[in-house]
Amino acid sequence: MPPAFPNFDPWLERQILTLSVDALSRAALTCTACGEVRGEHIIEYQGESLRLPARSTYAFLHYVLAGMPAL
Repeated sequence: MPPAFPNFDPWLERQILTLSVDALSRAALTCTACGEVRGEHIIEYQGESLRLPARSTYAFLHYVLAGMPAL
């Protein structure tokens, strides 16, 4: 993220933490500590294990919470 937006990454991580808790109701488990250690989050969902960077994790958790709408 450009230096003009230094608060973006911390904001994004807080959003992922909130979404991760909400996504538990849809049986999506997110390793939020992985994002801090490896730069990627691990999401276990419907028998799949996904490794995603923060921005993709944010989008995927929104997708899960929206009920996985069709395109």
